[in-house]
Amino acid sequence: MAETHETNYLVLADRAVPYLLARVRWPDVAQAVSAASPYWLDDPGLFDLPYDPSAVAVSFVQAASVAEGWGWRLHTEAAEDALSYIRRMPANWSDLSPSERRAWGIEFVGRGRAPTRGTLRPTVATSNLHEVANERRGDVRVKLDGRVHIRCGNTTISAELVDFSRRGAGCVLTKASLLVTSGVTLAGPFLLEAEADKSRICLDVSSRIRWYRSTGAGTRFGVAFADLAMDESEGVEGVLAAAGRS
Repeated sequence: MAETHETNYLVLADRAVPYLLARVRWPDVAQAVSAASPYWLDDPGLFDLPYDPSAVAVSFVQAASVAEGWGWRLHTEAAEDALSYIRRMPANWSDLSPSERRAWGIEFVGRGRAPTRGTLRPTVATSNLHEVANERRGDVRVKLDGRVHIRCGNTTISAELVDFSRRGAGCVLTKASLLVTSGVTLAGPFLLEAEADKSRICLDVSSRIRWYRSTGAGTRFGVAFADLAMDESEGVEGVLAAAGRS
């Protein structure tokens, strides 16, 4: 579906798990919510968030998925009765103060994203892993029911998840899309919904469609990730471990 750029949606994540969702539209909308504080707060410091390296710009579809994971529905209209948060200025979203953490109920999260790129050692029991024929990613995968929302320019591709690994995902798109073809690069981010535990992770990583084929269920395709940041790898490890146990 086509996206609008009138309002910018951004998330802050800890180990790839979103903990703060913001919407910003200069000069009249600067609001944010969290899982622990589902009421929008007005904060002029949010106008600085799009320029902070810790923030991940997401589409409305991806932002709505984050909100749904917290048990509420995201509306396109800004909240008119939002409370105001008086903060220190300038804002530093990579190093939140105790007052800022309390305002959104995020005292125990918000560790800055590590710049180091790399892959953690596997922790999922091999008995729970599923090898897929003709796999090009060279990494074992786990079967994973859920959905994935991949931002591609002004469009978000929403597909069913088939399996997942540290290096990519297998997906099924019920309707054909001109964007799904071998070699296409997707700038990201990549938002994954795990059905079993209702968890969500947001990977600020580019990806490439490595293969695709038509099936009776739709178009099946494989996505390969670029290198993940260390905290993103930790978030992926958590999803894989949960999927392996189930």
